[in-house]
Amino acid sequence: MYRRIKTRTAQEGSTVRAITLVLYSQWLGDEPRTEATRQARSRRPKTPSWFGSVKVDPNLPHDMASIRESIARRYGE
Repeated sequence: MYRRIKTRTAQEGSTVRAITLVLYSQWLGDEPRTEATRQARSRRPKTPSWFGSVKVDPNLPHDMASIRESIARRYGE
């Protein structure tokens, strides 16, 4: 169960602590008082800045060896 919670909070750009505070506050009938809980309430996933910038050539091989070679060529490793 913890792994599922951890995965979902990460997908939503939050933390387990922030979600826990929100849920306990709701359960107790209190309003959240911290920035972390306000962020957790928004539950809006944050898209990474690099998302959508990867271009895939369908004519190239996509096995791990080819991917590693491509990275090494790109970054000079």
